[in-house]
Amino acid sequence: MSPLRDVVVAGLAGSSKYRDLAPETLARTADWALERHPRPADALKAAKRKLHQAFGAYLDPGALAAVGRILDGLGPDPDREALEATATRILALHRSAAERLPILKEFYEAIFEAAGRPASILDVAAGLNAFALPFMGLPGETRYTSVEVDRGLAAATERFLQLTGRPGEAIWADALIRIPETDAELALVLKTLPCLEQQEDGAALALLQRLCAIPQIAVSYPVRSLGGREKGMTATYRAQIADLAARVGRPQREIMVEHELVVLLGPAEM
Repeated sequence: MSPLRDVVVAGLAGSSKYRDLAPETLARTADWALERHPRPADALKAAKRKLHQAFGAYLDPGALAAVGRILDGLGPDPDREALEATATRILALHRSAAERLPILKEFYEAIFEAAGRPASILDVAAGLNAFALPFMGLPGETRYTSVEVDRGLAAATERFLQLTGRPGEAIWADALIRIPETDAELALVLKTLPCLEQQEDGAALALLQRLCAIPQIAVSYPVRSLGGREKGMTATYRAQIADLAARVGRPQREIMVEHELVVLLGPAEM
């Protein structure tokens, strides 16, 4: 690292809001900020603003502690009702996941009807998506692997997998830097690409290229802002994913669900 980058990264790592983000994310954001603000103090402020746009707006402070308390109340070998009730409470803590709660079963049923039921899933920038597993209708042996930039979210996912006996793991990493080797048949990239583009121009394309070995990718976009406004988002994102699909050589198929634009990208055309 350069001395200036060290200063900015140390400032981010010392922040209670960002210290649990993957080290490569902090370094990448520090580099971005220093390209625009040569003074470390200004670069640190810019880096914090950038990270808030990408991560801070979706999970309220204290939510991870609440996840832990809720999981503490989940007894050994929980039945389906207890599992779904616990998962619902946890998903409600994350703004993006909470938007999907009213149609959660229908959402995943639509994806798996189009993609088939995979034996293994890779969930990219997963957030709290693992807690939707009780609603996915997947066999107990289906392997679930997540990549998550926030250490606390990754730890919560790992704990949930262990509590429920689901095979898989939660990997703490920056998906723009490292995608684990996997035999996943389907990648989930849900409401993720716009956030990546906010962090770095061209990041959405770079991620899809990193997922080249996975046969199918389910991509989704929000169609309303966090404030509830549509603002032409559907048309904008429909055009973006069409362009991205063409650039990575994958056929696309739009999946009809409420309140979210979902597109299934098929195997790359040779």
